[in-house]
Amino acid sequence: MKQEEDITNPQETQKKLILIESVIYLLFFLGPLTGNVIYVLFRVLSIEFEVSQSALLIAIPSFMVPFSVIQLFSGAISDITGRVLVILIGLFLFGIGMFIAAISNSLIMYSIANVLGGIGFGFVNPVLIALMTDLTKGLKIPKKMGYLGAAANFGVGLSPIIAGQLISINWRLIYIIFIVITIVGFLLLLILKPPSRRIYKEKRLKTFFTHLLLEIRRPVIILMIFSAFLASLTYLATIIWTARAFAGKIPEGLTGIIVGSAGIMGALFGLIIGTIIKKRGIEYAVFIVLISLFTGLIILLGIGDTANKDMLIITLIGLLFIGAAGGSIIPSIMFYSQILSKERRGALAGLATAGQFMGIALVPITYQTFFDFGGIAIVYLAILIVAFLFLVSFLLLFFMAKRHKLS
Repeated sequence: MKQEEDITNPQETQKKLILIESVIYLLFFLGPLTGNVIYVLFRVLSIEFEVSQSALLIAIPSFMVPFSVIQLFSGAISDITGRVLVILIGLFLFGIGMFIAAISNSLIMYSIANVLGGIGFGFVNPVLIALMTDLTKGLKIPKKMGYLGAAANFGVGLSPIIAGQLISINWRLIYIIFIVITIVGFLLLLILKPPSRRIYKEKRLKTFFTHLLLEIRRPVIILMIFSAFLASLTYLATIIWTARAFAGKIPEGLTGIIVGSAGIMGALFGLIIGTIIKKRGIEYAVFIVLISLFTGLIILLGIGDTANKDMLIITLIGLLFIGAAGGSIIPSIMFYSQILSKERRGALAGLATAGQFMGIALVPITYQTFFDFGGIAIVYLAILIVAFLFLVSFLLLFFMAKRHKLS
């Protein structure tokens, strides 16, 4: 199997490349924008569908489980078939899912919409990372991964803010916005026709499975996937369960602003973390991740009842630290996914993001018992314990990658 020639086209104008990258950022922003609206919709949808708020937690794994599973394969598929075709198929399925969500009149229908949306975006998310890397010179990869992380965290931050404001008009408008963004992204990709790289010319099922097996057997890749998985069970779990604790106690608009602030902080850190990795080294990003994560969790655990209106300012401070951790974690793991194997970047991007979103899918199940037993304070304590596991995994990943002279 021979690697194809580099996709860089001398005739591509800088303006067109900027437009293509802008579309990649827009679509990478769309995923978390979609997946996080549920945090603010608990009360409204429970009334609309006549179910309990706890029952609505099923919407998170309904989206995240298929989203995670598909990403195990979609990146590797794009290594064989090319990036753009896989993204377009995913956007088509995702758009259908968002349309069904917009017209949903029951939890079952809404859950089906989330499953279809998760399947669709599972074909999009990791392939966007690989496509961006294909378009980027090696030295600029950390910076672009930081920008992608910023786009994702802007989605995390703006999602509850937008949802919190639109609820007063009609919650269905949120999904109409998602449909419009999907259509715009789909059409722009068709018009711009980004260079679609195939790592291997052979389009055989054997090649596809070979890619995955070669990578999954490497200990450093296992650590990358496990670190991504635990990251979601720490910083994202903190954001999700804080929003859950706010439901029915704090107005949706205010919830959106407080919870969304964590995402905005993450976006700001995402904008700078790639540059830090490039100029100072990945160890600085690792340090920022661990300090901000544990500082935020200790603050929130010290508060206990973060839904107490008298403690909202301190809660906000704690969430800002959590957001900083998230903004540093995502680019760091994406960076590893794009340097640990130059020949199978799509496959590694898929494995990393699959681990990340499988963690998100399990957040409701993992912490529901703790919430029922002792409220949000016990949840924070459980998350802190998981954070220590993440600490071990992330540090092992760092040292193992460094030993391979890849850091």
